[in-house]
Amino acid sequence: MKERDFAKFFRSFIAIILLVIVSVTILQVFFRFVLDTPLTWSDELGRFLFIWMVFIGAAIVSFDDKHLTVEVIQERMSTKIKLISSIIIRTLAVAFLLITIFSSFDLVRVSHYLTSGALNIPFSYWRVAAPVGSALMVIFIIIRTILDIRSFKKGTFVNRSIIEEAKE
Repeated sequence: MKERDFAKFFRSFIAIILLVIVSVTILQVFFRFVLDTPLTWSDELGRFLFIWMVFIGAAIVSFDDKHLTVEVIQERMSTKIKLISSIIIRTLAVAFLLITIFSSFDLVRVSHYLTSGALNIPFSYWRVAAPVGSALMVIFIIIRTILDIRSFKKGTFVNRSIIEEAKE
């Protein structure tokens, strides 16, 4: 049975953001080089969306358990030890993410009173991407860990490294 993709909505959201970034960039090139009147807001919008895309994308990668890791030691472990080591690593990641979330509150609150130049968007909307993305990562790491424990109990747990996947 295929497991449910809890990040599906966010995958679609990221695709839409990427489409908007590409469209705005093409529009900017057209206005700048064809019409000789550059858009003042396009670069700012692209950066704003890119920041959100990065943090939401990091959360999706957390759900997929595909963050960049050194797996030389882990690929030689038994399935049970792989699960235990993954849980330990994920616990450390969640601790770091919780620190990031709680230390971001003051920065977001203070930056709310400053706005961007062209779009007049409060900088808090830019900076809140980090705690929101971190919170999503925490949620997805917890979900991934629960799914892995369930699959281990069923005997279907597979935590393959990139090297192991490439060998297939």
